[in-house]
Amino acid sequence: MTMSAKHRRLLLLALLLTGCALRLWALGSVPAGLNQDEASALYDGWAILKSGMDRNGYALPVLLRAWGSGQNALYSYLAIPFLALLGLNSVAGRLPMALSGCASLWLIYGLCRRQRDERCALWVLAALAVNPWHLLLSRWALESNLLPFMLLLGIGCLSRVQEREIWLVAAAAVLALSLYAYGTAYFFLILFLPLASLWLWRKKAVSLKTYLLALGVFLLLALPVSLCQLRNVLGLEAGSFLGLSLPRLSEGRQSATSILGGGSYLANAKKLLTLLWTQNDGLVWNFAGRFGLLYGKIGLLLALGGLGVAMCERREPLLLLWLLAAFLACGCVEVNVNRVNMLFLPLIYFQGVALWKLGEWLKRPALPALPLLMAALLFTRYYFTDYASAVAPAFYDGLCEAIVYADSREKSTKFCSYDVNMPYIFVLYATQMPPEAYLESVEYMNPGGAFEWVSAVEGWHFGYAPADESCAIVRADRLPEGYSVEVQYGEWCVCASRFDC
Repeated sequence: MTMSAKHRRLLLLALLLTGCALRLWALGSVPAGLNQDEASALYDGWAILKSGMDRNGYALPVLLRAWGSGQNALYSYLAIPFLALLGLNSVAGRLPMALSGCASLWLIYGLCRRQRDERCALWVLAALAVNPWHLLLSRWALESNLLPFMLLLGIGCLSRVQEREIWLVAAAAVLALSLYAYGTAYFFLILFLPLASLWLWRKKAVSLKTYLLALGVFLLLALPVSLCQLRNVLGLEAGSFLGLSLPRLSEGRQSATSILGGGSYLANAKKLLTLLWTQNDGLVWNFAGRFGLLYGKIGLLLALGGLGVAMCERREPLLLLWLLAAFLACGCVEVNVNRVNMLFLPLIYFQGVALWKLGEWLKRPALPALPLLMAALLFTRYYFTDYASAVAPAFYDGLCEAIVYADSREKSTKFCSYDVNMPYIFVLYATQMPPEAYLESVEYMNPGGAFEWVSAVEGWHFGYAPADESCAIVRADRLPEGYSVEVQYGEWCVCASRFDC
């Protein structure tokens, strides 16, 4: 039975609304709290909004110095309008990621419709709308997770080049900006751009004039961050370019997390294959339980089946090039889910192709929808219950509330335990401390380290044991001797010494 055009439009709307609802519902409370990387990216965005500089004093940086070894800047800039409108809070900070996840649904639908047809595009959309990896990614503000959206947007523009040549310029601009989203984009683009250029040349899709214009746009937009990275490789001091700051990092993240630092490509490739098979990297925020990132081994086999269909039919050349370049590039980095995030969207795309083709072969186009629907319902229940509980400690649920309470007490010395990863960033975030005040008062335990640990800032102290007679924030199971609890938020207690009770 063939679905009418009206019913296809209704199904399209239902899938889009469902996917958006899953990414936006209870955004500020699931996951509860904030991860330190979220707090860092959002505070720096807020600092740039308020003072024009990040917390390390760099005006309009192309790359955030952050902990010392750098953090990608694009997400912080995208968050600025939301922070200006809604204030410095988790909902405002996570909205750019959630909205990019929602936009990805429409983008991947349009990409498949251009490559195949509307029926297949609906299956690809359905596969992404309820995919565990993409749902986890879309609901918290890890700045590196912006990269898959940027690649999808850029390659979506590239797929329209045969309609109008100007789309090549748009694709070049977006792909250049992806370098500001995550450093692994360098490994990907070095491989993908020559392959895509060869595809354009064989298709005779653009004139030399348009190609050179697109190349110029790419190089111009990529130059500031590339210059910053190069200066750090050469050990040069901080500089500026066209009014943008080029920070000096204590250590380049590419060196620490890739084969540039001496890692083994073959070892990384083996870990990548293991990750795809197990769909678990051991990090709680990336753990989707028995559902896996792609709905387990069955989901992986579906993706491989869809890949086989595309190769046999010689369809989706850009998706095939994307997958090939991403797979090769992922061997260049120390593997975990976030570092190889460029790989998953084409796999999910091919899952949708496999589901569509399976329905065609069985002559029951809607038959694969039932197991997908059941898996989606079960995973959604898991995400908003078991996953939300399991991940709360990693997002320090209640910590910011404890900091606000402690900061309001008339006490000259305040303390937060190193049981928190980089506790100072939560103090900056929760108290909305001006970056100027941070720069004037900060004291480091290990200045110049890859991850600089702050020991004190603006009346706050950090460590493993409270300073005498301080108002201390500690984990409930690590209450110091001689201290009594005043108030508790989640697992975080605000307590005072017995001399101050």
